[in-house]
Amino acid sequence: MSLRFCVLGSGSQGNAALLMTPRAHVLIDVGFNPDEIAARLDGTGASWDTLRAVVLTHTHADHLRKRTLTEIARRGITFFCHEAHLEQLKCGRYFKRLAQDGGVKTYDYETPFEIVEGVTFRPLPLPHDCPPTFGFRVESAGEGGRIFKLGYVADLGYEFSGLAQQIHDVDVLALEFNHDEDMERNSGRPARLIERVLGNEGHLSNRQAADVFANILRMANGTGGPKVLVQMHLSEECNQPDLAYRVAQDVVERHGASTKVFTTKQDRRGSVHVVE
Repeated sequence: MSLRFCVLGSGSQGNAALLMTPRAHVLIDVGFNPDEIAARLDGTGASWDTLRAVVLTHTHADHLRKRTLTEIARRGITFFCHEAHLEQLKCGRYFKRLAQDGGVKTYDYETPFEIVEGVTFRPLPLPHDCPPTFGFRVESAGEGGRIFKLGYVADLGYEFSGLAQQIHDVDVLALEFNHDEDMERNSGRPARLIERVLGNEGHLSNRQAADVFANILRMANGTGGPKVLVQMHLSEECNQPDLAYRVAQDVVERHGASTKVFTTKQDRRGSVHVVE
């Protein structure tokens, strides 16, 4: 038994990630249309036919393509969202059918919820300008009492107290590395947008994300930390994959960690990471 994780695409134009366990295949966010999701699932070992659930982090359009809700409803896939997301979505025509068919389940701010027996999501409230926004600590039961753990943390403006503590022991860490601060400040974007991205309800910079990662490694107490770090939500205008990779790799080397660093892209899916 194992845990498999793949980011299908991540950035301002769309976000979706795939979690595969022997008990369930789950999407975290659906920021692409159904055909695009199908194309990106190809070769992962999952498909629309095998998906058991979709879990929503927040209702920004790059994390929820509303037309895709029709496909979710048509296939009888369970859609998990926060109670407040219901209020934000209830008037949408695509969401109405899903809700009417009984395909929606809600979670609250802290209580773990099960997708199926043995696959548990613990919500992590995140500071972002689309409240409420969540990351997740995911646990999947394996053989012999083994628990596989994923930390999924995207779309947050700063590292709040307790974040590293909640995910310091995960096998796979998926973390936002959105922008290079100098590139953002010198981007020529509207001042209001720059202020939003750099603010406490915006997005993590490479430097801030590296600090989160370093804190996690410090708490790992010499165990090597996460086996895999997946860098998500890179800005196409204000970041570069080599910049994000280098700052994370510097943290790995400073701490003598064994973590492998992977950087996701907007226009294609990433690797399927396997933890056994």
